[in-house]
Amino acid sequence: MKNAVIILLLMLFGITLSAQSGEVEVEITEVVAEWGGSVIIGLFEKKGFPKAGQAVFSDTIPVRDIKATYKFEAIPVGKYAIAIYQDVNGDDKLNRDGYGRPTEPYAFSNNVFGRFGPPKFAKASFLVTSDAESRLVIHLKEYSNIRGDR
Repeated sequence: MKNAVIILLLMLFGITLSAQSGEVEVEITEVVAEWGGSVIIGLFEKKGFPKAGQAVFSDTIPVRDIKATYKFEAIPVGKYAIAIYQDVNGDDKLNRDGYGRPTEPYAFSNNVFGRFGPPKFAKASFLVTSDAESRLVIHLKEYSNIRGDR
């Protein structure tokens, strides 16, 4: 009987844990409004970060201003990272030059960048907690030679 009660309590506790979620509000700054296009935002778990098509939640925000905001709602408690880029030409991918450098503005949560490629998940990650809203400000980055090309 005692074991049955413990199992029942663990099951109820497990169900409660799985139902916990939070929200993440993201303010994206330094959008290049005159270039137009849209901002693609993806929320990633460690596995798949920051590969295209691997985000657990993603969306497209039309560019209207030098800032954009987006809210991820009902995100299960856990550790996540965000990858963002401004899709200037509407081809649904982050374009790169011959050296592999992005030719469209991009960013990661915690405003971290990798030296040769994207940052490690550990540096870009943040914790989503139960019934709480996280607020992040992420600044898009562009290589200095991009502006001259447009």
